[in-house]
Amino acid sequence: MPIYTDFNEWLRNFKGVIPEPLKPIIHPNNVFITPIAKSYKPKNGPCSRRDWEEQIERKRCGLQMMWDGPAVNRPQPSVNDLMVVWFHNHHVEVYTITKVLKPSQRLPSWSINIGQSDRCVIYLDKDPVIIDWNTWIFMGGFKRCMGTTNVSSCKYNIIDYWLSKQKI
Repeated sequence: MPIYTDFNEWLRNFKGVIPEPLKPIIHPNNVFITPIAKSYKPKNGPCSRRDWEEQIERKRCGLQMMWDGPAVNRPQPSVNDLMVVWFHNHHVEVYTITKVLKPSQRLPSWSINIGQSDRCVIYLDKDPVIIDWNTWIFMGGFKRCMGTTNVSSCKYNIIDYWLSKQKI
C-alpha cells in the first residue's frame, strides 16, 4: 500500500474523485451605499433610477455593470469592498466591487451628472446578495439614504451577512 503525501492524490486514488478547488474567501474592508430613487427625475437632470435601469440593461446585454464611487472627500472604494444598492422600503442589493477605475472612465451617458465627474467608477459583480427590507432594518441598515457614501455604523453586520451567503 503506497504512502501518500498529498491529500488530493490520496482522495483521487481512494475514491476515484477529483475534488473541486475551494473558492477563496474574500473579506471586504469597506461598505458603500447608494440610493435608487423611487420615481424618475426630470429628463435634464441626474436620475439614479434611470442610471440604475441603464446598468440593469447593460447586465442583460452581457456588459459590465458600473456605478459612481463616493465623493472624493469620502473614503474611497477598493476591489472586494461592497456596494449596497438601496431601494427604500423594499430591499437592498449587495454587490462586490470588482474593479475601481479613474473618473475618466465614466460612461458618456453620465455626463448629465455634472457635479459628479470627479468620482471614481466602480465595477459591480453580476450576482448580488439581496436583503429584504425587514432584515436590512434589523441589521441596523439605513432607513434613509441620501447620495453615495460609505457605511460605518452597520458595516460589520453587512459584511457578516454577505459572507454568510457566499458559496464556498
